[in-house]
Amino acid sequence: MFKPLSLRLKVALLLAALLAVSTLGGLGTLWFINRTQSTYTEIMDRDITALAAAHGLMSALASQKGYVTDYLSTDDPEWLDRMNEHHQAFEHWISRARQSALEEGAHTVLNRIEAEYLRLAFDRGRIVELHQQSREQESAAVHVEYRDRFKKIYELCQDYKRLHERSIAASREEYDTQTRTVAALAWVALSLSAGACVLLAWILFRNILGPIRRLALSPGGQAPGPADAPGFPDEVEALASKVRGLIGDVEQAQGKLDASRQVLAQSEKMATVGKLAAGVAHSIRNPLTSVKMRLFSLERSLELDVAQKEDFAVVAEEIGHIDTIVHNFLEFARRPKLKFRRMDPAEVVDMTLLLLNQRLESGGIKVRFERPERAPHLAIDAEQLKEAFANLLLNALEVMPGGGRIDISMEEGVLEPLGRAVVFRFSDNGPGIAPDIQEKIFEPFFSTKEEGSGLGLSIVRRIVEGHGGWLHVHSKEGDGATFVIALPCERRETWLRS
Repeated sequence: MFKPLSLRLKVALLLAALLAVSTLGGLGTLWFINRTQSTYTEIMDRDITALAAAHGLMSALASQKGYVTDYLSTDDPEWLDRMNEHHQAFEHWISRARQSALEEGAHTVLNRIEAEYLRLAFDRGRIVELHQQSREQESAAVHVEYRDRFKKIYELCQDYKRLHERSIAASREEYDTQTRTVAALAWVALSLSAGACVLLAWILFRNILGPIRRLALSPGGQAPGPADAPGFPDEVEALASKVRGLIGDVEQAQGKLDASRQVLAQSEKMATVGKLAAGVAHSIRNPLTSVKMRLFSLERSLELDVAQKEDFAVVAEEIGHIDTIVHNFLEFARRPKLKFRRMDPAEVVDMTLLLLNQRLESGGIKVRFERPERAPHLAIDAEQLKEAFANLLLNALEVMPGGGRIDISMEEGVLEPLGRAVVFRFSDNGPGIAPDIQEKIFEPFFSTKEEGSGLGLSIVRRIVEGHGGWLHVHSKEGDGATFVIALPCERRETWLRS
């Protein structure tokens, strides 16, 4: 069994066939033109010239008719002079005829004509001579033979003429045959070209344009048709629209895939943290609570001087720091289930500032909160969001030990791909963040502080992403930092962004 031809090979074969037919048709036309020109030249050089010589012979011979009779009746020698002029013309045309006589049998006829004409000329001279000698009876007898010979020569000239007329007719028939052959070949070539074009069009529509149209006009990919052809969409434009949509989908899928990889890497880290946090919770927190209670009891029961009280305060502070680290580990490892309810997110900022007011004032931090007159209500977990805001404020407090300023702004707008969203900006005038670590500060356990756990911003990002938003930072080293939180007005899906 033969292997089916591929679409590419079919199209190539059809194009090759069209090229071959067109080339052969062109070559055939050139050959026909060249052959026609050659035939025409041959006819002109041979048959037409010979036919003209035949006409010249007949004309020169016919012009001699009657001159002998006129001379015999008038004895005027002028008639003989005129006859001599036509005799010379006849000799001229005999010479021309011999030069152009290429047909078979033409020279034979010319030889007969020339022989008979010589006898005719001799008879003419004999008639004149007998008349001049007054031998009229003999002259009349020769004159009768002269007329018969004249008639015979004229018939021979007609035979010579018909010979070349037949040659011209044969050339014309040959030309007509060639014309019919070329016309038949042209019709065959035209039929083959038309058949190849129809087959090529069928292959293109069936295997290329048809699938393109079905793909372009499939649900979800149809584009509007041209204005001058309602109901007949432009498949190319529709397909281009669909391809652009596919490219966008691929880019979006690639972005989600990259984000999923990041989530997977973070999940592995969080799984490790979870195991570590569980061990820490069981191994440290209970003894730590016991130590805190005993220190509190000792402090109340003992008489301590000032130095000892300071030592107790330092120990209590360090134990509190350890307790905070343990708490952060537990918070990061244990993903709380968010409890959403619709409320004004500006109220969460107010609650956070009220909670941290004393610490911010004691640290010399001035806070300014700019809110819109009418803020949309969002579906949020107020407690979790308050923890995220608190972490950002405390980070700003820690990087500005000598005091500073924090500006909080809130605005509503359209932000792709979230759609309508509420955007919070927490800006400080602290030392800023180095460019080479801006993408790392959200990773678990990464910290620039000697006593930090590196989990604060990771927890903030997890809370924001749990609300379907994203968290980003803008900073120039030495010129403060701005943390941007975007929360969608309508939750659709989690938007991951580092």
